[in-house]
Amino acid sequence: MGKEWRATASGEGGVTGQASQDHAVADRLVPDEHGRVRLDGAWEFFPTARSLADLEVCPPEPIWVPGLWEAQGRIELDGEAWYRRCFSLDDAGGWWSLCFAAVMDLAEVWLNGRPIGAHDNAFTPFTLNPTGVLRAGPNELVVRVVDPAVDDPEHLRLAHGKQGWANHVFPSRPSLYMTYGGIWQSVTLRRHGPVILDKVFVNADPDDLRIDVTLANRSDAPRRAEVAARAVGRLGGSSLVIEPGDGAVAVVGFGETRALRWSPAEPQLHTAVVDVVVDGQASDARAVRFGLRTVSVDGTRLVLNGEPYRMKSVLVQGFTADRLYAEGTRAEIEAEVGAARAMGFNTLRLHIKAFDPTYLDVCDELGMLLHCDIPIAEPIAHEELGADGESLVGTRAVQAVREQIERDRNHPSVILWSVMNELGLYRPEVRSGAGYERFARALVAAARECDPTRPVIENDWVEPDPEHVFAGDVLTAHWYGRLHADYLDKIERSCAYWRRLDRPLLVTEFGDWGLPGMPELSDPPFWDTRAIYASGLAATRWPASIARFISETQRYQGLSDRLQAEVFRRHDHIGGYCLTELTDVPHELNGLLDLHRKPKPMAVAEMARVNQAVLPLLQLDSLVVVAGSMVRAPLYVANDGEALSDVEIEARFGESTHAMHLSGIEGYRAAPVGQVALPAPGVPGSHDLVVRLRSGGRLVAENRYPVHVVPAPSAEGIGVCLVGPSPATRVVLEALGVVIGDQGPMVVGEEELGPEAARQVRSCLGEGGNVVVLAQDVARSQHYPIPLTLQPVETVWGSSVFHFTTDSGAIASLSRRNVLVAEDSTVQARSVVLDIDGAPFPDTPVVIAYKPVPGALTGTVVGSHQVGAGRLVFCQYRLCGPAAKGDAAALALLADLLGWASVPRALLEVEEDGLADGRRVARYSHHWAVAR
Repeated sequence: MGKEWRATASGEGGVTGQASQDHAVADRLVPDEHGRVRLDGAWEFFPTARSLADLEVCPPEPIWVPGLWEAQGRIELDGEAWYRRCFSLDDAGGWWSLCFAAVMDLAEVWLNGRPIGAHDNAFTPFTLNPTGVLRAGPNELVVRVVDPAVDDPEHLRLAHGKQGWANHVFPSRPSLYMTYGGIWQSVTLRRHGPVILDKVFVNADPDDLRIDVTLANRSDAPRRAEVAARAVGRLGGSSLVIEPGDGAVAVVGFGETRALRWSPAEPQLHTAVVDVVVDGQASDARAVRFGLRTVSVDGTRLVLNGEPYRMKSVLVQGFTADRLYAEGTRAEIEAEVGAARAMGFNTLRLHIKAFDPTYLDVCDELGMLLHCDIPIAEPIAHEELGADGESLVGTRAVQAVREQIERDRNHPSVILWSVMNELGLYRPEVRSGAGYERFARALVAAARECDPTRPVIENDWVEPDPEHVFAGDVLTAHWYGRLHADYLDKIERSCAYWRRLDRPLLVTEFGDWGLPGMPELSDPPFWDTRAIYASGLAATRWPASIARFISETQRYQGLSDRLQAEVFRRHDHIGGYCLTELTDVPHELNGLLDLHRKPKPMAVAEMARVNQAVLPLLQLDSLVVVAGSMVRAPLYVANDGEALSDVEIEARFGESTHAMHLSGIEGYRAAPVGQVALPAPGVPGSHDLVVRLRSGGRLVAENRYPVHVVPAPSAEGIGVCLVGPSPATRVVLEALGVVIGDQGPMVVGEEELGPEAARQVRSCLGEGGNVVVLAQDVARSQHYPIPLTLQPVETVWGSSVFHFTTDSGAIASLSRRNVLVAEDSTVQARSVVLDIDGAPFPDTPVVIAYKPVPGALTGTVVGSHQVGAGRLVFCQYRLCGPAAKGDAAALALLADLLGWASVPRALLEVEEDGLADGRRVARYSHHWAVAR
């Protein structure tokens, strides 16, 4: 160990080193064979200091570098904090560089009391020149780090990634989107000669391989630098004179090479070794790993190594349970990337931050392609947008683009840059301003200048919107929705509409939610959201175990994600998709893996199915059919590989099959190939419709659709009194065999509950009658016969509302105590009953809606409630429109409702069920019988 020493105030807040017995011990550090000294490890931390002088009076705390201070227990710390590291060198001669891999967010650096530089980008490396300030013996390194709080105007001027994003939805703590601070990546001191290799860029083009070497002269005299570069068995060089303190670029061209290419299937890597010699002495050297491959845009397609590339991507946010906004160990990264590959994904979208280079190294080695985001996102100072030099926002954003691309451009796995994400989401009008246009053009120009070899997404935006994309190569869409026919139809229409584009279109965000496992924790971490959805679920009247509910939501998530992805795969001009997301993060439960990287098995299985290179697809109108009815659907094949010949496709549904033979299927295309028609099984229940594709007798792919088979819907002989004109309701009721007159329960048609209908409803209930109120909008809640609140349900990001059935058997077409996955996917509840007559649930809830986060919601979709001497039955599913078109689910639900309401008095049975978790619940069952 070296001497102990003390830093004391000197001059204008400076410090001078003096030996002391009561201060930090200066470690004796010895450069390795490459001249490097690592400064990682234990540092002193001063969270209350506000100046260099304060370091003499504030007691230090220990902190580990690299690491975010939030990950080390300092959750509430925002603003500035100070770091100090004392070390000793035997020899400080020569030229040195001090390298910080990343400091979040702002950094100012002092060495031995002298300021040597600053940096204002949270994600990228910066190098300072300590030559002449370092000394033999003890040295003191001090870093002031500032993490602006969410409400600090300075935060809006930073390339901050997702820090502070959507805090109106997710509180900054405990969500992923809290602000973070600290020296969170490694610190290295390096000795070299007078001329250094500042940047080395290998263009990766096998037809014209070139290495661009950027040099910097650190000395005070002109220097002649001899540059030598070796790669793919070749040697090239250049000689140039560099003025003091200046820089220069040497270009070493190798031309065409037949060296092995890099591809996802065979990720062959090469190393370029670059040396610079000054005055006959080695001055600097660097080894850079690269791969030979090309990526380009050809019309509406991206092309990788001369072959059309279809993106099958999943979004990664790089949040870990122990490191928070930092990636895991190399082994953990390898496991994470391997899990994505096993699910059939060929790309990862590294979302709105510059990931640790180790993550990119792993992807290079495993052949996983990368779509990399620059961390420029909301919230941002919209009024200050402009080009580089016009405003601090523009200058920092361009700097963020340059620094990240210059750091990562040698990784062959990177094939696409997004220079900003959803900028203008909360103020769309900003994108029409001149400042925004200059800002967008400047970012794209900076990306292309640093890396002309890859396409650029200008603003990873929610709709293609080509009028507001000024310079980017690729258009994007963020289409979030649910497992519902209306939403699937919507994205089907959107895909068809954007066929007119002359640029590639990628759906770079989509996906649904499924709950993760909820193990009991005695000491949950601060970000744990278990209490939100576990306690919420306990209050929903879910009648089975929590484990079963979780498993069923994952089944819902998987099918929803897969059916949305199938829409994209059917459209040949859609260049691919990116599922949000690979792993859960706090408050976002849409991962295929949970936060601890444990899979959600059914969700994983569904995405692995849709990611198959060759996929037969059915465009089904519904996943609910009537027993014995004929099922017809267009058949597509999405082929992301070479052409296939001698193709047999077989569809099987129960005991029925439909087969077709094709002479061949074109490669790298998605196209319709025919029509499937076969009868549904005669036995109600859940059945798989399976489609298999063979080529030359070999099974190539299999797809399957879970279909809910219901009995033929009928309400023959039931009499009802229909309130209001309700022409659509009348047509549907008559089709079910209902007798419309003045006998039986009263039925209020959809959107027909007005003042006059309300009067008739109250009168009927007062006389002890039963009333069925079909779906009403929120504005009509005032006309219900008892106080009732309707809560709208929207289809937007994070909107997943899980529907489940209770133990009531009132709706026979829906199985009891079950999370609904496809059974109600064609009937939409645009609102749910939030409370009724002062209670959260009606007397008999049948279908309940539950949404944990964001915007927690628990309400009733179908239920009944005693009102005076009568009974009110309500259903917020929109049934009439789909039923009029023959939709099996809508007709079955409507028939069940009428049958239930036609019984003058419900018979209530209470049975006690012993469940696996030891709880006992009441089962409510309403029995009714109708003459068929």
